[in-house]
Amino acid sequence: MRIPLPAPLAASALVPVAVAAAWAAALALGEGLGPAVYLLPLAVAGLLAAGLLAGGMALARPWALTAMLVVVVAGLTVAFSQREEGEVGLTPQNGIKLVVWLVLAGVALLQARRIAPAFRDPLVALAGMHVGIALASTLWSLVPPYTAINALGLVGYLGFACLLAARLPERTVFRVMAGGLLALIGGGLVAGALLPDTAWLPPSHGEPSWRFQGLSGQPNVCAQQAGYLLTLAAAGRRLGHLGRPLFVAAVAVGLAAIVLSNSRTTLLACLLAWGVIALRERGGLAAAALLLLPGVVLALLAVATGQMANIEAMLGGVTRSGSSSELLTLTGRTEIWSVVADLIAERPLFGWGYNGTEQLISDSVPTQFYGSHVNAHNMSLQLVLTLGVLGALPGLGFVLGLLLRMAVAPDAARDQAVLFMVVSGLSEAPIFIMPALQNLVIFYLMARDASAAVEDVAPARTPPRMPEGGRA
Repeated sequence: MRIPLPAPLAASALVPVAVAAAWAAALALGEGLGPAVYLLPLAVAGLLAAGLLAGGMALARPWALTAMLVVVVAGLTVAFSQREEGEVGLTPQNGIKLVVWLVLAGVALLQARRIAPAFRDPLVALAGMHVGIALASTLWSLVPPYTAINALGLVGYLGFACLLAARLPERTVFRVMAGGLLALIGGGLVAGALLPDTAWLPPSHGEPSWRFQGLSGQPNVCAQQAGYLLTLAAAGRRLGHLGRPLFVAAVAVGLAAIVLSNSRTTLLACLLAWGVIALRERGGLAAAALLLLPGVVLALLAVATGQMANIEAMLGGVTRSGSSSELLTLTGRTEIWSVVADLIAERPLFGWGYNGTEQLISDSVPTQFYGSHVNAHNMSLQLVLTLGVLGALPGLGFVLGLLLRMAVAPDAARDQAVLFMVVSGLSEAPIFIMPALQNLVIFYLMARDASAAVEDVAPARTPPRMPEGGRA
């Protein structure tokens, strides 16, 4: 007996037939279309897959959230091309980010009721206020469209993080994040061996060696991604979410990328965060602090007795260029901090607009500064520069709140990521510049806290009352 197909399913079965017929007609009749006609099936398949993913995201289906997490972690972090500093025009790469950010922001609005409980947590609420102020800063930004797009990206990442915490098992999120970063950075190492011109930055400005940048387009960005890979791998292994092979591979690839990128600050931040949490878990943090205290005292005595020349000679041995000034000025960052301080004084209350200061900084920093001019190279300064002293309060609030929770409600996974963010934030601006991987990781860990709190306070379901002398 033939079983009739439902009408929608029967209609959808005709789509591949129609596409194949259209392609055959194009091949037969469209000689002037050129080689692009042969890519038509791939384009159609891509559009269908994107539509299916968008539909699943709108309904917050776990498979769609997992697929989108792969796209965000391993896809949006790839740099297809380099852009000029201060260039905020729409490129193919920016266009892809824009589409994904708009989808994430739209899904956050559609799923507002589902993610609303997370905002009962005060830190998630502060993050929401930070995102709202970033969006409002479009009104006074130097580049309103660029600020609006980046702020929508923040909206999307915060909402997406809350959905991940509400809809996906914690094990899935950690495994996908770690696996996606492992594929990204491991692919960069392979590219570095096969296509060195694309994965390595040549020596410049006194730096004697090449620096690995992988598929990220910039050595420091690559190092930051590798640092989060190590952090997520350690946290996932500690929680039992990652097996030994994946953990060992993540550590090996992450450390290799950081060392080859020659990013000493990121390596220090990563090892310090990992070490502090490991010592705390074993009850040895206080003892380690006591052991470090004599070293700090000796360093202060050396400075007080005029031994700076000897210290500078030792510091020169651990810098890329061999000059102690590189370390004492954090590779010229103190120079850019001075410029940023002057810019903050010009607009102290609400700043210059979220992520709208790239060209402003580039035009204000002296030409002899050879580092990147696109941000303040300090997390707090970048936040105050773009959103002002008043506008920065929610952002500073949730960061300080995360640090406070380390003492009052310890959580190894969250605390290691927060320590890495804060220490690396002394010389970079990881969470308060363009929405990227670090925002998603930190927002997710905050939403994870909120989700756990909601589950803890959820009232137990009362069984139905049985009628006397009978059954329900």
